[in-house]
Amino acid sequence: MNNLFSLDDLKVDAEFLEQANPIFNTAKMTLYQLAASGDEDSIRLVEKLGLTEDTQNSATTTSDAVKLLIESLLMDMRYHTIEKIALSEGEFTEIDLPCGYLPKALRYIKAGHRFIGLDLPATITEVEPAINTLLNDKQKKMVKFAGVDATNYDSLKAALSDVKGKVVITTEGLMVYFNDSEVGALCDNVKRILDEHGGCWLTIDPEWLMAYLLVVKAILGDRAFAALDSMKKRVEDKSDTAVQGNSLVIDPKDVIKNRPKDDITEDIKKAMEFLAKHGLKAERMIVADHMPELKVFEKLKPEQVVAVKEAMKRNAYWKITSMGAPAVREEIDTSGIAEKNFDIKAQIEGEKLFISLAGRIDSLTAPKILSFYEKVAKNIKMVYVDCADLQYISSAGLRVLLIMKKKGDIFLENVRPQVMEILETTGFDSIFFEE
Repeated sequence: MNNLFSLDDLKVDAEFLEQANPIFNTAKMTLYQLAASGDEDSIRLVEKLGLTEDTQNSATTTSDAVKLLIESLLMDMRYHTIEKIALSEGEFTEIDLPCGYLPKALRYIKAGHRFIGLDLPATITEVEPAINTLLNDKQKKMVKFAGVDATNYDSLKAALSDVKGKVVITTEGLMVYFNDSEVGALCDNVKRILDEHGGCWLTIDPEWLMAYLLVVKAILGDRAFAALDSMKKRVEDKSDTAVQGNSLVIDPKDVIKNRPKDDITEDIKKAMEFLAKHGLKAERMIVADHMPELKVFEKLKPEQVVAVKEAMKRNAYWKITSMGAPAVREEIDTSGIAEKNFDIKAQIEGEKLFISLAGRIDSLTAPKILSFYEKVAKNIKMVYVDCADLQYISSAGLRVLLIMKKKGDIFLENVRPQVMEILETTGFDSIFFEE
């Protein structure tokens, strides 16, 4: 029987990019928040993209004036503080992962730095032309955008093929959506980039949930936790993905007592140990020591500004560098398993669809599977997925399998140990291997 799947002939519609990778919807929300803080570049970009207040709301929650003010403060803080830290690094190429829709390119090239924005293809398709309308011909030569998967080193390597010298990688809001497998892959990829180019990785993510809690508490006092839950729910609705803690992202909630933690020292230590297993080390950059005077402070009461500045003495962004030595984490034995390119073979027998997956299923390749499935799914009641040659699957790939399961029975066969580990750590083993 002939293979029904053809990579050459397949065209992936935008709706399938969004279904496989809905997280990029929150990137528009963050742009709207930054524009609300008064940032002029963001205001211009919001107009170019035609964003409205609906960008801020989700299916089940809305953002009132107070919440929007808090979120604008948080965006203003992280946007300008991490930029200030980055610009103290001397000469470098700025690599923003994910770049989202924020107008960082404009600020870095004005400071004399080349800017490379990396994100999901669905985001790049929209943001690149919008940013280019704000650049002159000379500036356009200093800016590059590319669609990548952060867990896929080959996609990162291709995007950075023309980069020479020191780099500064910035990450804001990516890791809160990742499971441990994805965070580990990201760390490994960043280490390889830093080992080749030198420089550092600046990220807000390990303590970003704590930053939310501290700022909301500084503004709202005892009402903070309820407001925080509402904000988190809206982000999850927009992305259709749970904001989660993992080994590198610290959850500031005491799960047992269901209240905020007063001390995250032990959590920080564990996150540092996780980095060390991947050959990386981190320095905590206290936010209060680096935060500039923010434009959004003009919208706060003086006592609120004081409270926010005091709170940020307890919060840090992380400057991560390579330890030089190879990562020491234990790997699943994959000896004898050759690296395979992404590929699919598909056949239909009556109401049954047989799929063989090879290589990596991630945010770059998962939409292709979904697009193919939607075209043939009308009369399909059972899907059999042969995973013998599947070497990695990300959240996007798991999401596509879940979409398929909601429309009929799905059976995973010949699952390799490294893929089974991902299924087990994410809880998907109980979904696909029900007893």
